[in-house]
Amino acid sequence: MRIMKNLISSLIVSGTIMVVTIMLCLGVTAYADPDTGCSEEISRGMEVSNPELELSEMAGITPKGAYLKIFASLSVGDTTRLWSDIVWLKDNTELRDVTVFINSGGGSAFDGIALANWISYAQDHWGFTFHGQASGIIASAAIPVFASMRTRMAMPGTIFMVHEAALWKWPGRETTSDIRAQGELMTLLRDTYLNILVANTKLTFEEWGDKEGRTTWFSVKEATEWGLITE
Repeated sequence: MRIMKNLISSLIVSGTIMVVTIMLCLGVTAYADPDTGCSEEISRGMEVSNPELELSEMAGITPKGAYLKIFASLSVGDTTRLWSDIVWLKDNTELRDVTVFINSGGGSAFDGIALANWISYAQDHWGFTFHGQASGIIASAAIPVFASMRTRMAMPGTIFMVHEAALWKWPGRETTSDIRAQGELMTLLRDTYLNILVANTKLTFEEWGDKEGRTTWFSVKEATEWGLITE
């Protein structure tokens, strides 16, 4: 029985070391670490390979305009592709009016904010005008992306939603300072999210904060009244 217990304990410890190693390999470092065994290929695995900076499958151009589509949950890969598409249009065409078809339930809050910031930057500094055309669902991290576009319309029946961000953590030990730092992070994230909405709609910070804090689903009619839809 004692031998069996020792064997189980060894497996648990080994499993823990394996999990930690895997988590370390998912970091953002771009070099091989002899201590963890993380290769460059693994640590850079979330990047999108596009060295020639070509249009992605999320973009297209016709003689009459440029088009982007966001038809899935937002991730770092989506943000990278869409950023590359915007830069490609800037450097290779005279097209500055871009229609964005969006039907997204959200995804990563950081990636939604990053994309919203790039859309705003391209409009303010590169002469772009993004025209959002929503359908299906626009929720969570997709809301600031949609809000950042200069003009915004939605098909009848489109559903919108804002809610609090959630922090997903692997089970483990945490100190008081860890928990405090996580609270500070969530507050910064919430303020950034809400400020994008305030800058592009009719509602105040407090009004959007109330809706975000209790998870609010709303219709095209309400989105229009609140200024999220412009036409």
